[in-house]
Amino acid sequence: MEAGTAEFPYTSKLTLTMSSKIDDPYLPIYGNKCIGLRFGTLDMHGVPKKPVWTVMESTVEKGATKIQLQGEINWVVGDEIGIAATSYVGREGERRFIEAIDRTDPKKPILTLHKPLEYRHYAEDYKVGTKDP
Repeated sequence: MEAGTAEFPYTSKLTLTMSSKIDDPYLPIYGNKCIGLRFGTLDMHGVPKKPVWTVMESTVEKGATKIQLQGEINWVVGDEIGIAATSYVGREGERRFIEAIDRTDPKKPILTLHKPLEYRHYAEDYKVGTKDP
């Protein structure tokens, strides 16, 4: 299966839907919901997202629907992002879809999320491009 190439990335939306029930047969090594290849090739190339991760400009509280980032991004409306947990509870990481992007200041874009955050996300005084402490 091939979707795009490194030279000509696939630019449309591609959705792979995998469904199963908890008691469906389990394939050794692969599991019961997977894309498993043996003696085949799965080659998928989409538009590279740059950067693949960044830092929030400031702490956001529970219920926030906007976050400000540090640095330029090529992300677009509809992209799904992950917001890492910043507490000792790893399950407080959240996934959201980008509903709007305010690029008034390209170095500090503001993302509008499709639904409010369920947890507070702390942003330390850290600047992208600086050395880790």
